[in-house]
Amino acid sequence: MRNPFSPERRLFERRPDAEVDDELQFHLEQRIQDYVSRGMSPEQARQKALERFGDFKGVKSECTELLAAERRAEHRRGWLEDLFQDLRFGVRASLRAPLFTLLAVLTLALGIGANAAVFGVVKSVLLNPLPYRNADQLVRVYAQATDGSMQRSGLSTAAAADVTQRARSFSQVAPFSQGRFEVSYAAQSGPEVLSGAAVDGRMFDTLGVSALLGRTLTAADSAPGAPFVVVLSHAVWQRDFGGDPGVIGKTLNLDGDPTEVVGVLRPGFVSPLGEAQLWFPLDTSEILKDPVRARQSHWMGFLARLAPGATVEAARREVASISADLAREHPEADAGRSYTAISLRDDMVGDTRTPLLVLMASAGLVLLITCANLAGALLSRTISRRKEFSVRLALGAGRGRLVRQLLTESLLLALVGGAVGLFLAQIGLSVLRELALTALPAHAELSLDPGALLFTFALALVTGLGFGLAPALSVTSSNLQAELRDDARTSSESKRSRSLRGTLVAGQIALCLSLLVGAGLLVRSLWAMTAAPLGFNPEGVLTLKVQLPSNSYPDLNARLRFFGQLEERLATLPGVSSVGTTSELPLASVNRNGLEMEGVVWPASTGAPFINYLSVSDGYFRTLGIPLLSGRTFTPFDRPGAPPAVVISEAMARKYWPRGDALGAHVHLGPHDGKSWAEVVGIVADVRNDPSHPQPDPMAYGSARQETYSTRVFLLRTKGEPLALLGPVRRELAALDPSLPIRDPATFESVLGEQLAGRKLPVVLMSAFGVLALVLAAVGVYAMFASMAAAREREFGIRVALGSSPRGIARLVLRQGAGWMAVGLVGGAVGVAIVARLLGGLLYGVKPFDGVALSVAVVLMVLCACVALMVPVRRAARVDPLNVLR
Repeated sequence: MRNPFSPERRLFERRPDAEVDDELQFHLEQRIQDYVSRGMSPEQARQKALERFGDFKGVKSECTELLAAERRAEHRRGWLEDLFQDLRFGVRASLRAPLFTLLAVLTLALGIGANAAVFGVVKSVLLNPLPYRNADQLVRVYAQATDGSMQRSGLSTAAAADVTQRARSFSQVAPFSQGRFEVSYAAQSGPEVLSGAAVDGRMFDTLGVSALLGRTLTAADSAPGAPFVVVLSHAVWQRDFGGDPGVIGKTLNLDGDPTEVVGVLRPGFVSPLGEAQLWFPLDTSEILKDPVRARQSHWMGFLARLAPGATVEAARREVASISADLAREHPEADAGRSYTAISLRDDMVGDTRTPLLVLMASAGLVLLITCANLAGALLSRTISRRKEFSVRLALGAGRGRLVRQLLTESLLLALVGGAVGLFLAQIGLSVLRELALTALPAHAELSLDPGALLFTFALALVTGLGFGLAPALSVTSSNLQAELRDDARTSSESKRSRSLRGTLVAGQIALCLSLLVGAGLLVRSLWAMTAAPLGFNPEGVLTLKVQLPSNSYPDLNARLRFFGQLEERLATLPGVSSVGTTSELPLASVNRNGLEMEGVVWPASTGAPFINYLSVSDGYFRTLGIPLLSGRTFTPFDRPGAPPAVVISEAMARKYWPRGDALGAHVHLGPHDGKSWAEVVGIVADVRNDPSHPQPDPMAYGSARQETYSTRVFLLRTKGEPLALLGPVRRELAALDPSLPIRDPATFESVLGEQLAGRKLPVVLMSAFGVLALVLAAVGVYAMFASMAAAREREFGIRVALGSSPRGIARLVLRQGAGWMAVGLVGGAVGVAIVARLLGGLLYGVKPFDGVALSVAVVLMVLCACVALMVPVRRAARVDPLNVLR
């Protein structure tokens, strides 16, 4: 029955003001006729009637408003009744086809869940505000080499002071030590290692962060002669002090120095400077007294808050101008350096922005494939229900009502799929928390907050409209008379719907091919990165750090004696074949020192180039298997007081001594602090200090016997399982000094894996999306081709009856399927070009149009499509004309 509140009826309803006007005019004319019948003239009767009627316009206005309100209420009731009726009908329709509903919900859950999980990560990293007061006003200042050889380096102590004094774009500044350090804490269970950060006392005020207990650091804490104080992280306070509020004011023995606890940070505090458990005030007064050290040792980071009205771009221009002034004033230290400012968000996000956006786009492609898949399935279902729709049209249902009914069914599926997708997204984020601990910025929370839930709900609605619109609109083109005639056509679908379904097949193939090529490129890139020679052998190497407190080991001789004794004891352990030490692992962010060469004057515009530098022991090269190419490595004769010796890499020799005369050359690395020229005594093979960089950078090595480092990284090449030696190593260390703990014990291979974690995450996720897309596309292609063949069974039966062979029918279906597959592959070529362009900056050792990745993706796609096509082909070839035409 036609709904009395249907859109068709509302279309022909009179306006409330016209209807009220007619009604009032009717009553007025009746009154006039009554007065005329009593003997009044028409004019007197009209005047008398208007007087009795009162305020005609006011009554008309009031009645019009009442009628309009009643109409709106009726329309709302009618709309809600229609909606509930559509919902009930949609639920019944879904329950009548449980297998279809289950598969549709599962497909939607996978597509929507993947997008919800990735959006949760993207929102957490790129969209959510940083956990600081007015975080958009915070910036980092970095130094960089004007020749591009160095990016995001530190400032010297004096330069940081100069920027503080001269910059007008900043309202607050907070220099800090870029290097994290570790301190020993004498806990009840034994010595523990805690990571520490030395920051200017104004750091927490600049960030806008307050303490949970006590106070944070202040400017007075960084003043010369101020007492030693420390602020604890919430995690350390809970773990080591049991959450005792009485810890404030206590004195801790940290590296032998009595230090007062003045505060505990709030839970969830995110350090913008890297992980730290203890926060110490930074006092640079002694360094500033030494002009050489203050100007030429670039170890300071610089955090600042923009002044009111200032912008990041204005701050960038100002610090660049200050760096140019300093280069003129102090060319020996600042020539070739320029300063830049970037927002704190950009600094913390780093290189993760592009991979995350690529993953978001990949998840979007999966969702598009899902929509195309379900659109085809619903279109097939709509064709199978054409008789039902024709009958409903004949009984008076409007085509708009049918469209709304079908869209309601689609939205129901989408909302249920979205709810299940949220559950899958939560599981996915739990897995990501384990995979992405070191690959994402520290402020990433990886959770579905209300914004992510709203996005998922909106995405479900859009998805429902996306895959439901085409099937719903297809009913508006139905020919009622033709649909109601039995056997009216040889095929049960029109050419238009057949073309639409073929287009959906081609679209799925194109999208899937693009995603497969992207995943293949990233997999090939990661493979090339891991397969490229490192220049050393990390297998079977145990790494650990030992740090000597300055109060117990105050001078170079004491440190050298301890490290030498420990190296000798470790070398005698069973299962150890060699031992070496270094200031940093070759894959860490090694020191970069300015290079001076005897007899060479660098241009004033660029200054001295910056060279990667490590301080290593005699056994370092042997332990890591780094070949000596010429000259010698370090020996016990390279001791304190002896002429400084330097070993350089082949890349450095080739770049700065192209004529092959590097041996015997004299160089100076680092600050001009009175050291004499060092002689190049050997050349070793290149080592990749950055696993994501295709070419090794120039590297220089100094002798550990001639350095003053208080922390050494020990490398033990073992004959068995490296971690099995931790117990004996601890015993040997305790025999020399029981107060010293082992820091950061790990196998070198695991350290290398952590370095590549940021590259592995997008590869793993995009590969998973590629596999998911391939499965969805294969299922969708099969379902679409099977439905298209089934819709033409009557046609095939007639063809067989007229003499066509089963092989001819099979060729017909194959030709149709192959045509749409070819269209999909051509469309996929466009998508591949876009994907290759987007991924170009993320690839290592692989061209954007890599032949292997392209070939594998095309073969996989074609194989899956062919397998999906085989079943419909066989069914079409076996059509029995008697059964079909009966």
